[in-house]
Amino acid sequence: MALTSADILAVFTELGIGSDLQADQPLLEQGIDSIDLPRAAVAMEKKFGVDLSNAKCENLKTIDLMTTYINSMK
Repeated sequence: MALTSADILAVFTELGIGSDLQADQPLLEQGIDSIDLPRAAVAMEKKFGVDLSNAKCENLKTIDLMTTYINSMK
């Protein structure tokens, strides 16, 4: 079953990172910083079983891009 943006947003919410994040907007512009993003990446790696190293995360600038990437890795 494919992940949705809501699945990714739920990870951020569970970690207490960001509120009212928009899936199509750059995370940095929404206040997600260089400390928050790796925390979220580790949580997503554990939850979804995919590699989201820091280098990959830096290129995945929106929730929508993360969703597409994770779905392509499954």
